[in-house]
Amino acid sequence: MEPVIQRPMSPNLRVYGWSWPMAASIVHRISGLVLVVFVPLYLWLLSTMVGSEGGFRLGLALLHSFPGGVLLWMTGTALLYHLINGIRFLLLDAGIGEEREQMVRVARWPFLVTAGGSLLLAAGLIA
Repeated sequence: MEPVIQRPMSPNLRVYGWSWPMAASIVHRISGLVLVVFVPLYLWLLSTMVGSEGGFRLGLALLHSFPGGVLLWMTGTALLYHLINGIRFLLLDAGIGEEREQMVRVARWPFLVTAGGSLLLAAGLIA
């Protein structure tokens, strides 16, 4: 009879040390949650804006306010990260980049691309 190996069945932060792929996976889940919460909010806002002239003014005022701009920036950043990291996951599912060193190196890309895109989005919202 083979010995039973006692190990966690899923990544456990108390057992494993932090790594780029682990961080990319966790942030991917968080960005998905942000999108699940805020995309319906923006859809409601858009439907309000096309309903009447008063609704359009209200939506425009909300989007041009500081909290509205911050929420728009957060949602745009989450969308960009989720897209880039989702492409990385699709490539992993296709068998591309499964070697350990390559997986660690490629896991940094979504963070770098999102940081640059987030700065561009912030500059566009401020202007």
